[in-house]
Amino acid sequence: MAVFREGRRITAGRLGRDLQGTADYLDLVSGPDSRIDRKTPFLAVDVRGIAEGEFRADVIKNIKVKKYNVWLMTCVRDADDLFDVFNSEADTVLVPCHLTSYDDLEDMLSVSESIIPAIIVSGLMAPGQRSPEDILSRLVSLGFDSAAVIDTDGIISALEWARLSGIAEILPYSESAPVMAGRRFISAL
Repeated sequence: MAVFREGRRITAGRLGRDLQGTADYLDLVSGPDSRIDRKTPFLAVDVRGIAEGEFRADVIKNIKVKKYNVWLMTCVRDADDLFDVFNSEADTVLVPCHLTSYDDLEDMLSVSESIIPAIIVSGLMAPGQRSPEDILSRLVSLGFDSAAVIDTDGIISALEWARLSGIAEILPYSESAPVMAGRRFISAL
């Protein structure tokens, strides 16, 4: 889900193009009546922080999701930002590849194995961006054995998902992504 700071509180909405942050959505997903299996990692995404290319500690430190393994994706540029994120509720941190360098990703991996690079695929990304296959291959060469592939627009075909999963273990997010090896991030309710 996408998380936002609205005044003094944290709100949430679906991850995708149409984002509406509400406190009700956060309670629906993480509250006592949630229909989501508690064993599934709970992915919270600081959409504004990523869009602005800025680490937003005010959002990260206030995410409270009980009884879930919390995975957090935010703007993490270097190992210093990574330490700040791990001072939150995060069990695992997803690092958007387009917001950092390969050298910094390698440095972060040496600091913690609880990070997963995130390749964001969207029609809104710069046209000159490298292909997900190229990025994933480079990440494998750095020592990563898995990466998240987040397709916010549903533009990755089934054939491309299969090619990506042949390079390394991928953790897919897309409304249309197939379940691979029994794994898929929580999708919209």
